[in-house]
Amino acid sequence: MRVAAVALVVLIAVVVPPTLIANSLRALATETFTRRELGRLEPDRYGLTDDQREALALTGLESIRPGSDGIVLLERATLPDGSPAFNARELSHMRDVRSVFGVVLRGELAVIAVLAVLGVGLAWTRFRTVVPGGLLAGSLATIGVAILAVPLILLGFDTFFTGFHEIFFEGDSWRFSNTDTLIRVYPERFWEDVSKLAAAMTVLQALVLAPLSWWWLRTARRQQP
Repeated sequence: MRVAAVALVVLIAVVVPPTLIANSLRALATETFTRRELGRLEPDRYGLTDDQREALALTGLESIRPGSDGIVLLERATLPDGSPAFNARELSHMRDVRSVFGVVLRGELAVIAVLAVLGVGLAWTRFRTVVPGGLLAGSLATIGVAILAVPLILLGFDTFFTGFHEIFFEGDSWRFSNTDTLIRVYPERFWEDVSKLAAAMTVLQALVLAPLSWWWLRTARRQQP
């Protein structure tokens, strides 16, 4: 049983960092953030007004949300001249994004639910230290990973951006021309800011979680028979 407890602590520690990242992405995938971020960017060089770009960006955001009409929203979107806003290649990529984002959000909720059940279920057993121990280890691991990853995001964003897409998307399906609507609506600067904010929010969560889980672990140890 002790081996099983240790294995569960390790498993919890492993899922904590991606869950904290998912929390950050969920918080940033909002109309409020999108509008704010677009307002900080340079105007579209190919003729979209700020209002037109914002409308397309919000449509793109809505299209990847679970429970929405999905890519149909982008298929209906048009440019000011009446032509389709997104070509077949862009639509295909956004289908992939919707799929990946849906998995991330569902996985986040599933992990939180399982941790809550385990925390309550083990609270009155001799394995009461498993969940807080895993959370503490996971929060410290998150901070450790951030120490390595944040400099890469800040100093080598192109490398980070390319590596991220190569992991989650096939081939060069995510590469587009500067004249394509996706790039005009969501330029690299947009994703650079998202990455920086997501990293900062993830570290902040870990910094809050670490002392809380340490307190929980210490309390659980005191209750051990």
